Amino acid sequence: MRKFRLCQYPPEVAPAAEEKVPELDDEDLEAGPETRATIEEETESSIASKASSWIRTKAWYTRVYAPTVTPPIVLPMAPTDDEKGTYLKTNRLGLHGLGILAFLSLSAGMWLFVISSVAFYWFGAFVVFLQVYMIVSYLTSICGGEFDMAGHQKALDEHPIDALTAPEIDILLPVCMEPIEILENNWNHVEALDWPQDRIKVWVLDDGASDAVKAMAAEERFNFHYICRDNRPLLKKAGNLRYAFALTNAPFFAIFDADFCPRTDFLKEIMPEHMAHPDTCIVQTPQFFRTTSDQSWVEQGAGAVQEVFYRVVQTNRNKWGASVCVGSNAVYCRESRLEVGGTAEIGFSEDVHTGFYAMCRGWKLRYMPIVLACDVCPDTPRAYFSQQMRWAMGSTTLVTNPEFWKSPLTRMQKICFLCGLLYYSAISLSIFMAPLPGMLLVWIRPDYVRYYNLAFAVPSVLFGILVIRCWAKAEYGWNVNFVQQVQTYAYLAAIKKRLLRKGLTWINRSRYHLPNIATSSALVRYDAAGSFDSFQFVFSA
Repeated sequence: MRKFRLCQYPPEVAPAAEEKVPELDDEDLEAGPETRATIEEETESSIASKASSWIRTKAWYTRVYAPTVTPPIVLPMAPTDDEKGTYLKTNRLGLHGLGILAFLSLSAGMWLFVISSVAFYWFGAFVVFLQVYMIVSYLTSICGGEFDMAGHQKALDEHPIDALTAPEIDILLPVCMEPIEILENNWNHVEALDWPQDRIKVWVLDDGASDAVKAMAAEERFNFHYICRDNRPLLKKAGNLRYAFALTNAPFFAIFDADFCPRTDFLKEIMPEHMAHPDTCIVQTPQFFRTTSDQSWVEQGAGAVQEVFYRVVQTNRNKWGASVCVGSNAVYCRESRLEVGGTAEIGFSEDVHTGFYAMCRGWKLRYMPIVLACDVCPDTPRAYFSQQMRWAMGSTTLVTNPEFWKSPLTRMQKICFLCGLLYYSAISLSIFMAPLPGMLLVWIRPDYVRYYNLAFAVPSVLFGILVIRCWAKAEYGWNVNFVQQVQTYAYLAAIKKRLLRKGLTWINRSRYHLPNIATSSALVRYDAAGSFDSFQFVFSA
């Protein structure tokens, strides 16, 4: 990627040569030398001004949407009391009702396109696939339920935590070359956890073999146990956790990634659920992302995007016992992992597979939509692309495995997991399919191109622009649309890797602050292409 700087191209040099200088008329030629000089100076000044504006605009776009310098680190804080209950009410019925209306309107437009010409019949297969996905998704969501807050309060009352009743617990902190400021912020919050000190041990699992991390763990203010395994980087994060599992022995353990900041009452909110339900392998809480003005556009958009999943999807799936383990912000029962020696043996998305295999052995995974920790999102396009690709790979790898369909999970549990694969597939296919209707109509049936055909897409546009923004608790700005384009191509890359049986390149969390020039450039092109796709799809509906 070429890096533009304002001082690199003086306005009076290269850009001016690209402009056509207007010729002087007869009156100008008859004028004196001073007048002609003035006219020439004004012309050169105008050309230089236009060139300078273009350079500034391109430099701004490159700096903001394809960063080539390290963004400033924005440290999170633990959720406030108000933020703690952010996801408790899904308000899903109104959201889904309006979503179904928008879906039906858009479906009608797509079917009218399909039947408008024999040459378009093949497009019906894509429409059918979208409708199957949407119907399955909406049915599982509408039939879901709200979180049983009364039941949770009952567990808190019946199993109070004090010095006598508190079980032993290990806190596992996997790290790998993250900035020291992020680690220190995370450790300060972990140190402040409200739990009897003789019942808790904190373990730093350092896959970066950093002397600075080892020294900070030994400081008196922390005094954390330090582990650096010999077989790194085998299985990446999963290998790190499995190595630590063999060295720890508490009946429960919690995992926090390096950039999470838990509330002091984190353990006291979760442990009563384990004590009230002994068949529970994992109690999962949401990953919460606070958006602030000093974050990059990627962080702002990525944080808002996650609300639908943690506020609605996970809560609905909890009714069927099919919530997804997302690794961090969860407390695990050690007994449920003894048979397999810890987390799942896979180099990416080990959390999803860990929860699934525990369910297969008869354990229950419970989801609590109570915000107990705050995280930060990837701050560069490259890091966000990598994260989304890993997550998509986790779902697609699991559901496309023949063993998944032979598992003892219930039919509804399998359908819930299948929804994830359908979602990733539908979004990926839209890259190729969405722009086709508009172009095909213009080429084959131009007589059908009418402005009022846009009416079929208006409800979907309004749903994405207004309804979601009114429903969301997060700041749902236009950056959400940009990161959704990054998501689209990340999902496509994940599906391609799965189809070709290729491995996944791992970008650890420290790279959130080390943007890659080449990838950022590619994502800018993806963003532009995705925006064109969306326009074409709306035009052709």
